[in-house]
Amino acid sequence: MYNPLSLILIFVFSAFTTSLTPVFGDGLFEETLSASFGDRKANLVIKMTPPVVTTETLTNKTQSPVIEFVLSDSNTNKSFTHVTYFITIEKEGKRLVSEWFHDHAGILRIQMKPSNMSQVVVYGEQDPILNAYSGTYDSPVVASGPIFLEGGLYHFIVRIATVDYDRTILPNDEQPLFDGYLSIGNIDNYMAIIDGKETPIKLTSYYDKLRNITFDNKEMKLAFDMPFDWNLSRIQDVNIFVHEEISIPKPNNFASNESYSGVINGIDVSNQLVLDNSNPKEAVIHFMLPKDKLVLLAEQMNNNSKSSVGLMKFALKPSTETATTNMTSMTAMS
Repeated sequence: MYNPLSLILIFVFSAFTTSLTPVFGDGLFEETLSASFGDRKANLVIKMTPPVVTTETLTNKTQSPVIEFVLSDSNTNKSFTHVTYFITIEKEGKRLVSEWFHDHAGILRIQMKPSNMSQVVVYGEQDPILNAYSGTYDSPVVASGPIFLEGGLYHFIVRIATVDYDRTILPNDEQPLFDGYLSIGNIDNYMAIIDGKETPIKLTSYYDKLRNITFDNKEMKLAFDMPFDWNLSRIQDVNIFVHEEISIPKPNNFASNESYSGVINGIDVSNQLVLDNSNPKEAVIHFMLPKDKLVLLAEQMNNNSKSSVGLMKFALKPSTETATTNMTSMTAMS
């Protein structure tokens, strides 16, 4: 089935992040992280399937996402075998999972099943010596409980204890440590008055929860804030991507436009907007901010003293300009 959002995510991820292999990462549905152990170098891919996961799809029980961990040799790109992972998953500093896992082929898959249990429980075969959970590709380990119940960034801390052999533990000072993030889309439903009528606006944030959502009918402007650390060194050191999606039903004076202007913290970012008009009953506008644009924004705010401490302040309104990238052109490019 055609999924415009999946196409946008995959296109942008391929265009902006496949060449990056940092030790730390920050956001989206896949991370490629690098580290050394002894005289060897390894890449760890942490990947979520499906790539588009939101609080809405999880609440409706239509998805049970799988997180896949693949450790490979940086020089040969071949997967390491007999890998033992110590994985910690955190949300806003709260530890949700902290367990040992093992896979003989090195490809570990954990299926996430959000529920209202008091804590996360892991299910799978358990090695009697390593005390590590394992599964198969078709029957992965399951983590069930209060995980992925909220949108925003989930912090993955992965330490490697064995490679090549099940029972040969790497020395403590040679165990590579990887640090990355994946994001669950957080959905806000906001009722705005547009053209004198109540109009539902759906906002999906793939980075962090939104706050202070407002709509000015006179200016025809939608505004919202999101927590964000504007420290330039941090942004330069991580693989980072910010994606916000706004869906508005047609027709009205806001959604019927072919072009939009976007502002973040007082700085114009209209060239980072993507418009999906594939649905005649709905306009979907995306803010797409890869790392290089976030670096430029941070530099501009520092130079112009426009920094809002801890906040990314968005504003979106119809425009007479033609700066907004259309989904059709993105499809052609991909």
